[in-house]
Amino acid sequence: MAPMKSFAGKFAKAAFTLSAPSRSWNTGISYTHTSKKGLLPTTTTATSAVSSPLLHKTPTAGTILSTAGIDATSSFSLEQMCKLFQATPKDNLYLSATADADGTGGERGVCLYKPIKQGDVVLSIPIASCFRDDEPPMWLGLGYNHAAQENDITDYERYNPSMWASRLAASILDMELNFNNGSNAHNNNNNNNIDADLIKGREIWHSMLPQKDKLRASLPVHWGEEVLATSKCTALELAVDSAYFARASAVMDLALELKGALKPEEGSGSETTASECSNNNGMTEEERLLRQKSDLDALNIALDMGMLQKKCHDALDIVQTRACRVERKCEDGVQWGPPLRILAPIFDFINHGSSRDGAAEGSANARFGIENDRMCDTRDARLVVRAARDIDEGEEVLIDYGDSARPAWRCLTSYGFVPDYDVSSEAYEDEDEDGRNVENVAELWMNGLRFEVDPHSVPFDLVEVAAAQAMFDDSVDEGDDAEDGEGGAFTPSIARAIAKRATAAAFNLITEPEMVDSEEDWDSPELVTAASLAALLRWSQHKVLLAFAENLNLFSSSEQAE
Repeated sequence: MAPMKSFAGKFAKAAFTLSAPSRSWNTGISYTHTSKKGLLPTTTTATSAVSSPLLHKTPTAGTILSTAGIDATSSFSLEQMCKLFQATPKDNLYLSATADADGTGGERGVCLYKPIKQGDVVLSIPIASCFRDDEPPMWLGLGYNHAAQENDITDYERYNPSMWASRLAASILDMELNFNNGSNAHNNNNNNNIDADLIKGREIWHSMLPQKDKLRASLPVHWGEEVLATSKCTALELAVDSAYFARASAVMDLALELKGALKPEEGSGSETTASECSNNNGMTEEERLLRQKSDLDALNIALDMGMLQKKCHDALDIVQTRACRVERKCEDGVQWGPPLRILAPIFDFINHGSSRDGAAEGSANARFGIENDRMCDTRDARLVVRAARDIDEGEEVLIDYGDSARPAWRCLTSYGFVPDYDVSSEAYEDEDEDGRNVENVAELWMNGLRFEVDPHSVPFDLVEVAAAQAMFDDSVDEGDDAEDGEGGAFTPSIARAIAKRATAAAFNLITEPEMVDSEEDWDSPELVTAASLAALLRWSQHKVLLAFAENLNLFSSSEQAE
């Protein structure tokens, strides 16, 4: 379904443009023609917008940042990474905990030591220091061989999420293999000449990633059916169903490739070398055999498909929540190459903020893109974050993650957090002709049909259903305007009927879901994390439906007053 539009003059099938009386916040409602099927679920195993750091969070009103709360250890690591990755500036970024108004809670965010002006560089990091989807390790069958060129990859492989996500995940896995093997690169890796500073920087970055179990618990694709049902969101369930099978296929293919990379080649001579080393250490024959058996047991464990698949899931979780898509364009907007998916250390610690709230607190204050001097050449290109407005000292840097972060259920599916969007803001002023996803959307069921509504617009089909129900119930007030329109009239009585249904649905969302007997351990930290996120999504939907109902009632009152 295309996002619901705000202004009827721009769209042929929009029937009415309505506005309620002036209040402390915009209560305008538009009457638009949209499909009753709702937004299509995402089918990706990874997203094309950027991710946030340790347990992602959208800063809310009342969020305060203080240099007194600097995470000294992490900030020192961030400064180290800037030097090792050749990122600039090297001394103006620090990681700080955001504290709520009561001084509790907190997620890490990237903040500034010194203020910067609009257009100035917040962060610039070479593309060569990033993980790129066009440079997977040699052992990956979906990747390149030594003679491959970028154009050898098909459009399907380039744009299919399971393909480019697998390539990035393979790079993460290859990095971890190199860590386990010490400073020497993996014997099948095509990056054995990788810079020592880059390796050290990636080691620091890897150590600062979220705990794997916590990250897994935050992503609905890993939730069980019982936890997923507590969200009371059909769109989320459809998205997870679609993503689950795409993820399973990607994990199986990636695990098989990884197993092939780990398995020693026959005749490699590794056993002889091990024996020689053992004899040189003065080991007896019995000790040598026990050592060999121990090594073989360790190898068998490493090659266990269950363990390999878990490692692949972990790598794909990192890619899903931290990768971004950048366009290869000239300054005049001409695209000279296909989009590039990258995972950029340091940059991936920047949190999400909406770009539709202007300069409001918690809104995006920076933007990013590739900048390079030579067209069609990314060797010297850099990923650059620039200030979209003046950013003060101690203020957190925020970027908009794009349409994959809206509405709330899609953001939860993609990144594992529920954004706290302002339901009172007018979300349509900056909408382009093609339309962008509405931030504040909630599900509303009426007469067995599912609709997606936002506080400022009413789906045409929802009005039709409500009008038909009113005629069936003979509940239209005699004083209402009975003039017919295409598909039925949007009268004050119809508005009140929809508002009543929306209010009932809103309160249903905040009632505690019934918990049936199950084998789930609801006291485990992972299930608590998942259940908490499901509850946050219900609360988000609750607020949207209440705002929607209030606007409908205001419209009804204003129409009757006239």
